[in-house]
Amino acid sequence: MHIWTLTPADPSNSIWARWSPEPIIIRAESEREARHLAVLKTLKFSPAIPDAPISLNPWGGHKKIEDLGPLPTVCEDITEQTDEYSVDGPAEVLRHGEPF
Repeated sequence: MHIWTLTPADPSNSIWARWSPEPIIIRAESEREARHLAVLKTLKFSPAIPDAPISLNPWGGHKKIEDLGPLPTVCEDITEQTDEYSVDGPAEVLRHGEPF
């Protein structure tokens, strides 16, 4: 397993109004799995409102086609840079600043 950190590319971006921009630390095999676990951990359901814009979870690393600029998050493998978290164990979110 690897240890990944997901952080906002631009915390001042309005997309972070609905999500906590605190970094998320995840143990996972790949960046794709790390992003998937981050999305599951931060999943929020909103009622469908006609003509309201669709809100994307920024932790997934996707953006709307019309949005300019970089992806909303940066996912970095920090396995070699930290000894705070163990690479042993199941894939899971190890730390996130938002209370659930």
